[in-house]
Amino acid sequence: MVCMTVDIKVIRAGQMYRYFFRETVVGDGRRPARTPLRAAQEQAGVPAGRWMGRGLAALGLAPGEEVTEAQLRNLFGERGRHPYADWIEAERLAQGASPKEAFKAGALGRRVTVTGVDFVFRPQPTIYLLWALGDEETRLVIEAAHEYAIERVLEWIEDEVAVIRYGKAASTG
Repeated sequence: MVCMTVDIKVIRAGQMYRYFFRETVVGDGRRPARTPLRAAQEQAGVPAGRWMGRGLAALGLAPGEEVTEAQLRNLFGERGRHPYADWIEAERLAQGASPKEAFKAGALGRRVTVTGVDFVFRPQPTIYLLWALGDEETRLVIEAAHEYAIERVLEWIEDEVAVIRYGKAASTG
């Protein structure tokens, strides 16, 4: 049996979001100031983040779609906006809505303190070593196995662990 670790961080509006945006999305390094997200990821040798999970359709996102800087800012930033809020607002304005109505159209309900949870899946150190010393075929097999494991663990989290509470004194019922 091969194990993996999962680092879990709660993403909060404001401070945690800024930490997440500066550091986590570019691996374990620090994102250089004023460097676009994708450029910073390429410099760090980190693949672009991609959206995963069952709730994506409700946000107009697709599994495997690359995570953009604007989507991160809108969804996990202080505003708690739809990932495509900028596009939604532009569409509403083009249709004649007022700026206030257009802004409201891109909202995802009321403002919340916790805006998400980030899971970083890491294989055990011996797998890193095997990947580093292996040939291209070995690396591809390891990467495919790791992706498969991530998908299964995420499914398990969605089925057995994740609970959403909403409202004052909400129960998990």
